[in-house]
Amino acid sequence: MVLRGIAVVLATACIGMGMAGTATAAPPDCTGHGVPVNKISVQLWTFAEYIGFGTDQATIDRTEEVFRRLSAMGYRNVEPFTLSGLSASDYRALLDKYGLKASARHVDVGTPENPTDLDQILADNKVLGIKYFGSGATPIFPLIYHSEAEWVNYAHYLDALGERARKAGQTLMVHNHNVEFEETFGGRTVYDILMAETDPRNVVFQLDLYWAVNGLGSQQGVVDLVERLGNRVQLFHVKDMGAGPFPGPIEIVGEGIIDFPSIFKAAGGSTKYYVVEHDPRFGDPTFDPFEAAEKGFDYLACVRF
Repeated sequence: MVLRGIAVVLATACIGMGMAGTATAAPPDCTGHGVPVNKISVQLWTFAEYIGFGTDQATIDRTEEVFRRLSAMGYRNVEPFTLSGLSASDYRALLDKYGLKASARHVDVGTPENPTDLDQILADNKVLGIKYFGSGATPIFPLIYHSEAEWVNYAHYLDALGERARKAGQTLMVHNHNVEFEETFGGRTVYDILMAETDPRNVVFQLDLYWAVNGLGSQQGVVDLVERLGNRVQLFHVKDMGAGPFPGPIEIVGEGIIDFPSIFKAAGGSTKYYVVEHDPRFGDPTFDPFEAAEKGFDYLACVRF
C-alpha cells in the first residue's frame, strides 16, 4: 500500500561541536510545538558500525566521541544496546560527563529455554539509572517459534520477568520488527499474543514505527494499533520509511513518508520517550549516523501534533 507522505519543516540549528562535554546546542529555529528535549532520545544502534562491537579502549573512545557529539546536538538521552566493555558504573560516569542519561536499554532478556540473569540486569540498570529495558528483538533472528503455544509460553516468560522488574522499580518493554505482525496463529498475530498474554502492569511496548508500518502494511494500521495499546505504548522508535515501492528502505527521520504526527497524536500523553533510530548501513560509506541523529533530533524538536 502506498503511504501518504507529509511535508516536514526541518529545523535549522547552529550546533556547537566544541570539545567541552557540557556544550549546549542552540534551540532549533522552528514554529512547531515539538517534543520536549527531555523526551527525545536516540538508539545507539544507529552508531553500531561507527562504535563497533569490541571492548577495547578504541571502542570506548569512539563511544565517548558519540556521546560528545550527541550532547552538542542537544540530546540529553541515549538508548544503549551495549556497554562497550565498560562496567555499569564506568558507563554511567561517561554519560554523566556529557550531561546524558540512559532513557532505556536494549539487553538480551533471554527465552524460556535460555533464561537471562535478570538479577544482574536489574542491578546494572539501577547503576545506569535506567527504568525501561528489553531485548532488541523477540526470538525472530532466526524465527525459532512456530506455534501459538510456543509464543504464549514466551509471553508468559516475559510477564514473569516483568513482574520481577516492576517490583524492583523497573519496566520491561517489548520491541518489535515486522514479523510479529505477519506471523498468525488462529487469527492472532504474534503481537496480539504478546499483548493478550502479558499483564499491562508487567510489560509495556516500545513500538518501532518503521517496522510496524512495514508489518501492518499501512499507516492507518499503526494508528489503530497505538489506539489499541493505549498507555502500554510508552516508547517509540522513531524510524522513517523511504518513498517508492512498499515497503521502502529505512530513511532519515523527517525525510520519508511516515506521518509521525498522526501516530504521536493517537498515543495521547502516554509516550515517555521518542527515540530516534536509523539502522546502520553496514559497509555503506555514504551513510552518516551523525547526520541521521542530528536531523532526527531537529525534526522531533519542531514536530506539531
